Amino acid sequence: MTPAVVRIDPSKLQEAKSRLLKSTYVTEVATTNQYEMFRLSCEGGTIIAYTSGKIVANDQTSEALLQSTIQDMDFGESAHDLIIGSDEAGKGEWLGPLVVAAVGLTPRQSAELRAHGVMDSKELSIERITSLAAEIEDNSQSLYLVVVPPPTFNERLEEFREEGKNLNDLLAWAHAKAVAEVYKQLKPSEDSLVRVVVDEFSRHKTQSRLGRVIDLDTIELVQKPRAEDIVSVAAASIVAKNAREDWIESASERLGLDLRSLKPEEARVRDDMPLFAKSSYL
Repeated sequence: MTPAVVRIDPSKLQEAKSRLLKSTYVTEVATTNQYEMFRLSCEGGTIIAYTSGKIVANDQTSEALLQSTIQDMDFGESAHDLIIGSDEAGKGEWLGPLVVAAVGLTPRQSAELRAHGVMDSKELSIERITSLAAEIEDNSQSLYLVVVPPPTFNERLEEFREEGKNLNDLLAWAHAKAVAEVYKQLKPSEDSLVRVVVDEFSRHKTQSRLGRVIDLDTIELVQKPRAEDIVSVAAASIVAKNAREDWIESASERLGLDLRSLKPEEARVRDDMPLFAKSSYL
């Protein structure tokens, strides 16, 4: 089987180890290199934790134990009834659309998705992103995608620049749109504790845009760099990345061209370039 991989805050590794060792069939064995935090034997299988916070289980028995253990740990989500996270894909790439996703999760859903390997999409293969995106869709309260295809991206960015604005203004609009749609779909009650976490890029612009569509007094808004350690943000990064890859695949078929094989200098001279590329990036 393909090893199961989860990621947790490195500060929680010792707790995970203690919980795993409570199982009668788990024993600690020596680590093999400086990057391993601990290594456990589990009825023929192995669980290896790395100092980065990544934990790997190599068979079904150890995977099941690892998942149940991580699910039962408290990573801080239980203080809120709902956590909405947003992230984007395609912001810095010339090929394909800009995609912003927002995902709404209960604390229990956050725990389950973390245990099943949801983490920053940059750490995952395309195949794993595809399978996790389906799992997120099936196991979230709500999700919403804002897909800005290259022709629209090129047009909107030019408009923003003429107004003295920049890419961050476009991002703020897209994040606010995605988060607001999830919030609207969920219709939280007045006494619900809702946390919104955005992968930080421009604090003022994001707060200003979001304040136009949501009463900020009804939520706790958190903006932080590398916010993918929050499961709802990591889930949003996976959903956004998957949607971007799907768009590129569909556009390749539609244009009869493998877009991923194109080099920037080849794309630049094509008449149909604005259909699949962010022209200002070339």
